[in-house]
This record gives sequence, C-alpha cells and structure tokens, in this order.
Amino acid sequence: MGIGNNSYIISLKYSPGLWKEFTLMGERLRTHDVSVRYLISKKYANIGPAHSGTQYVTSSDRVATILKDVILFNSLKKNILSIFSQSPPKYTCFYNPHPLNPILCYLIKKYYPDSIISLYLHDPFKPDKSHYGMVKSFYIRIVDLVQSKTVKCCDYIISPSDYSAKLFNQRYPKFKGINIVAPLLVPDGEHQNRNKRIYFSIVGTAHQATGHDTFVRLINYVAEKDFPFKFAIISSSNIDSFLNVISEKGKRLLTVINKSIITDQEINNIISQSLAVFRFDKEVTQSGVVPVCYMNATPVIARDIPGLRQHVEHKGNGYLVPYACTPSEIIEAMAFVSANISVLKTNARRSYETIWASDNFDKYYDWLIQSLNR
Repeated sequence: MGIGNNSYIISLKYSPGLWKEFTLMGERLRTHDVSVRYLISKKYANIGPAHSGTQYVTSSDRVATILKDVILFNSLKKNILSIFSQSPPKYTCFYNPHPLNPILCYLIKKYYPDSIISLYLHDPFKPDKSHYGMVKSFYIRIVDLVQSKTVKCCDYIISPSDYSAKLFNQRYPKFKGINIVAPLLVPDGEHQNRNKRIYFSIVGTAHQATGHDTFVRLINYVAEKDFPFKFAIISSSNIDSFLNVISEKGKRLLTVINKSIITDQEINNIISQSLAVFRFDKEVTQSGVVPVCYMNATPVIARDIPGLRQHVEHKGNGYLVPYACTPSEIIEAMAFVSANISVLKTNARRSYETIWASDNFDKYYDWLIQSLNR
C-alpha cells in the first residue's frame, strides 16, 4: 500500500443500501495503491463478511441506538482518534447522516489540517416535505441540520446526480469547496436475462412519499378489471398499512417479500423477473433502485418528477407517467413496456454500462486518485 495516502470511509449509521456503494469506492481505491479503512456501524456485519480494514465503531441503526452512541461519544472519540494516530487520514469520506459526523469532521481538521474531507450527499435537501407526514418531516429537518454542519467542514461534496448537485447549490450557495457529480456506482451482479419476466414490481423503502399507495390502488384496479398482470413487492419496511387495503382478489396477483434483512440476490431475482419496476415517488433527488434495475436490464416506469426523469427516458429505457397518474394511465405504460420489452431491456442495460457500472469509477474519481497518489 502507498505510504501517506491513508483513506477512511465512515458510515456511523447503518443503511443496508449504502454498503455496496461505499465498499465499491474503497475497493476501487485499493486498486490504485491507496490504503483504505472502513469505520462503520456494527449493524453492517449482518450483511455479510467484512472487507479487510473494517472496524465497527458504533451500533447506530435507528433513533434509539443513535442516541446511545451520542451518549457514549467520549469513548467513541478516543477509539477513533487512536485509529487516526496510527494511520493519519489523508482522505476521509462520510456516508450517511449521523449527529457525530460534524464533530469528527472538526476533529480531523483540528489534528490533521491537510486531510481532505468529503461527504457523499444523497439528498442535499427536500424542497417539499409535505409528502412525508409530520413525524418523517421532523426527522428530515433534523437530518438536514446535521448535514449542514457536516458540509461546513468539507472540501468536497460528492453529488450522485446533476439534479442533486443543482439542489445542493441552491441550499449551500456559499459553499467554498468543490461539488463533484459522481453517480451511485453499482457492482455488476449476475443479472439473469434468461429469467422469465412476469411481474410489475415495486422495490425498496415504503412510506408516504414512495408512492406505494399508488401501487396498491393499481393492484385493486387490475383485479377489478381482470387484467392479466402479476405484481411483486420487496421491502424491509413495515408495509402492513399498504397490504391491508388490497382486495382479496388483488392479493392473489401479488408476490410479497417483506423481512428485516433482504439480500442483494433476492432483490436482483425479483427485478430480473420483472417486465418493469415502478418508481412512484412523489419527491426524490434520485433513486438508488433505478441503476440496479438497469444493471438487470429491467425498464423503469416512473412518476414524471425531476429526480426520476433525469435518468428514466420516456419510451427509451423506461416510461414516464404523469405526476397525478390514474390507474388507466399506468396500464397504458405497462402495455407499452410489454409490447417493447426487447428494445427497452437493451437500452436499460446500456444506461447502466454508461453511467453506473463500476468500471466508470476512474472517470468520476480521477480528482481523488490524483490527490491521493501525489
């Protein structure tokens, strides 16, 4: 490993979808003779074997455990500073908001002023919080406060899309560092193009803003009209409130995978068996589901909002439905996808290879590779 190019990737709060993102960054940096260590929540151990250089420093995964780690910060600080003293950080990248992130940023700048600090900022802010409900909106405001304090210490912000970068510039017009656009890179899995495609699916977190209410209304409509469509839902969220409003006839059309830990293979299996995956989000900066769909050569039917239309090309690699879409308009999209699946699959896969494939790492992160090997 290179001397004096120690890099740290820090995710103090557990978020299963981020694990493959930040480890891809770390392992790619290692191919450029960069020393990488991961300082992360021990909850990531549930996903699978840890990469070398992994140290579990927190237990954060939800509000209660985050508060516990904040209370134990003195012990945590001593542990992390000890790690830094053995291998001084030349570069640190923070993923996932956590109340301790801005404090660690401050300490790094204090003790290692030449160190480069970046934050991978998935959502710089949400312009319209009304879709999330009172509790979720309050949580989003707390996250926004934490992120704003972290941003102040950063040299680089890494934005996953042009739209995200635009929102960042609106939210932080006085930021003195550099805003880099680097899409969410997705490792190329064993996409099963031979799988029979039978579902129209919805994948990932479910709450008021993700459009699962639109999905279940669609299922009831299809069941009532006896249309020949099948559906699938895969989520680690509590989806009982959505399932409870589906008619008995509609439930017979639906395959459900709902448990606390879902593997990438399970997600890829559902996506690769889907004619299309729905993204009915009412407000989103970008979607981490979209590149996984395109990796599996699966088109996306999306609500026509800026955070989705930036990557979903209407009748190209997917289909855009109006914001206030009706079930009949969604049925029209499904019919188009079914009739044009071969072309849409090819275009979806090409989009993945062009934008999100891990081989694009050097293109997006040349600035970092050059800095670390000086």
